[in-house]
Amino acid sequence: MDDYPITVLLVEDNLADVALLTELLQDADLEYWQITHAKRLSIALEYLQNTRFDVILLDLSLPDSQGLDTIVQVQSRVPHLPIIVLTGLQDKRIALQAVAQGAQDYLVKGEVSSELLLKTVGYARERIQILQRLQESEQRFRGIFNQTFQFMSLLSPDGVVLDINQALRDRMGFPDEVVLNHLIWEAPYWKFVEQSQSWLKMAILRASEGETLQAELQAYTSQETLQWLDFSIKPLKNGNNTITLLIAEGWNISTLKQAEAEIRQSLAKEQELNQMKNSFISMISHEFRTPLSSIILAVDLLENYNFAEDKKKKYYDQIRGSISRTLELFDEILLLGRTESGKVKAKYTSLDLTKFCSEIVETFQLTKGNSHQIIFSVTDASIVAKMDTCLLKHILENLLSNGIKYSPKGGIIRFSLSCSDHHAKFCIQDQGIGIPKLDQAKLFEPFHRAKNVGKIKGTGLGLAIVKRCVDLHLGNIQVDSKEGHGTTFTVILPRHIEEQERETINA
Repeated sequence: MDDYPITVLLVEDNLADVALLTELLQDADLEYWQITHAKRLSIALEYLQNTRFDVILLDLSLPDSQGLDTIVQVQSRVPHLPIIVLTGLQDKRIALQAVAQGAQDYLVKGEVSSELLLKTVGYARERIQILQRLQESEQRFRGIFNQTFQFMSLLSPDGVVLDINQALRDRMGFPDEVVLNHLIWEAPYWKFVEQSQSWLKMAILRASEGETLQAELQAYTSQETLQWLDFSIKPLKNGNNTITLLIAEGWNISTLKQAEAEIRQSLAKEQELNQMKNSFISMISHEFRTPLSSIILAVDLLENYNFAEDKKKKYYDQIRGSISRTLELFDEILLLGRTESGKVKAKYTSLDLTKFCSEIVETFQLTKGNSHQIIFSVTDASIVAKMDTCLLKHILENLLSNGIKYSPKGGIIRFSLSCSDHHAKFCIQDQGIGIPKLDQAKLFEPFHRAKNVGKIKGTGLGLAIVKRCVDLHLGNIQVDSKEGHGTTFTVILPRHIEEQERETINA
């Protein structure tokens, strides 16, 4: 029992009923009641505005209000105050509707005893207190549910989305009607991600049997931005150990996945650099050792034996050749290093491309003898362009050298030059061993050599130098090759680079 008076607002226009109810309350087994009477709804609403009450006894037939509208007006003023409807024998139907509307209970006038009145008031107060606690609990849950940074969904055991929190709404951007009351894998987040949909179907089935599951899933926002989510689904059981809900949670890990990808890329780059370093060391060791060993042997023989002049000349030529190959290798390494560090600046001069290319072909034909035939064709007798002669020479000599190196003895190398108003096109075609498809992606990387070169000597620097020289000219290079059927390199360079472009290149 309460040790303080229970304040009652009795809203009734029939004075006989007021007297009866007051008497019944005073006869109840409580220390005392504090009763306030109002015979009109307007008066009752004024009381409710200025006075605290524990319970309302409300007649629905008042001079200024009739039926369910009466209870609606009271509830709008004091939504958490327990209301007990007073009704006549003929009005039970309306009383039941009032309870459905939100009243706690009803009493039939003429059938009310002191004990019944006491129990009804007590039960009404208890129910409203329980309801208030439930509402407060709901508010606390809703506050946590919507304020958490992680994405949350409440699902039925078969995977229907019952509720989603504010973080999920804000991040993904889809309206509630396309998400709520739909199976979770049918939500627009997963529309274009079949792998995520398949996982969700499997996870709902297993979670409904009591298992907690976690995975990294991809999902789309309403702006079609792809997100990575650390996603989990766990079952929620009641006191009978029955699964009543599934809780789906997700963390946005897109930044983490991007950082992870960057780290992997850095590691791959580091491994690639280490591989290049090892290739460089191996190449240097092999390419320098061979000519140096040849020089040492020739010097040794000249020092210890008295050879005829023609024999001596042979060894001297061998020494000169070995020194020349070593210096060429040094030049290639230095040039590659300078182009990669940005120390090489293109210096454009006017030149006759027809004459320039013809002289390179003649030099090659003289130095290579009759081992290969170079057929040079050109569209015009004189083609003038502004290019860097040194860089252009590196491009053409390396491509012609490769054509000869990887073609069978006696093979034909076709070299053509053609021009448009703005570009010059150089094509060098061989009938050699060709380049395997898998190697073509790394063709211009330093020290990379195709798998089918066998014992053909080379450093893997020539094409890397060619590519950098082409880039310095703001040109492009294309390769068309098939293993066993030869290779065609096509280099396209601007004929006349404007002054502004030159300054950009040399900046």
